[in-house]
Amino acid sequence: MLRSLLRRSRTLLLPLLLSVAASATAEEAPLPVTVFKNLQAGKKQTVVVYGTSLSINGAWANAAREYFEKEFPGQVTFANAAQAGMHSNWGVENLQKRVLARHPDLVFIEFSANDAATKHNISREKSEANLDRMVKALRQQNPQVDIIVQTMNPAWDSTTNTAKKYGTARPELESYYDVYRSYAQKNHLPLADHYPNWAKIKKDDPQRFEKEVADGIHPQSEPSLAVTWPTIRQLLENARTEAKKQ
Repeated sequence: MLRSLLRRSRTLLLPLLLSVAASATAEEAPLPVTVFKNLQAGKKQTVVVYGTSLSINGAWANAAREYFEKEFPGQVTFANAAQAGMHSNWGVENLQKRVLARHPDLVFIEFSANDAATKHNISREKSEANLDRMVKALRQQNPQVDIIVQTMNPAWDSTTNTAKKYGTARPELESYYDVYRSYAQKNHLPLADHYPNWAKIKKDDPQRFEKEVADGIHPQSEPSLAVTWPTIRQLLENARTEAKKQ
């Protein structure tokens, strides 16, 4: 009977312990809190999106702009400084005029999708070094700046866009996303890790994935809002909630 009670106790306690552990992990995850503390204090803030075509053409970026306009009307200057086809070498070279000149309070960064393209000849070490240079330059200008590092979606060789073999051109794409994950963890930066959600769709429902990322790398508007944007929104909402506690 005693053994039965112990087994039952373990059965009841295990989900609770796992839930507590998950909550602790979520609470410990870095969040862009400072920008929300400032917004809640009535201060004006500048938000900049920096990256590739996955940012400049991504519906998620417009959703982010609309989020800040709705939640903090008149307080946020929002700029999408990304550019299609670019990589982190370009990101470093253009950081001053496209980002630092705006004196941002929150910056979204993603370049690994194009760093992974073999034609750019950017190693994983160089990709990390470039990210580090951008982060340090932003911190030098404003030690309190919030920086969100992002991984994006998988690529594939679209059968309807045969001129562009986005998948073949990025044979080590996930390992470049790993660079951003590792850097965010080591430097305690907020991470919007979109890749797992997209990879699950690609694995579980390849027809859906190929329809939603029809050209091979750029999610269409509705899927971007359905898959990419919710991760960012949740990160922002978590930060907003945490800021209210401080």
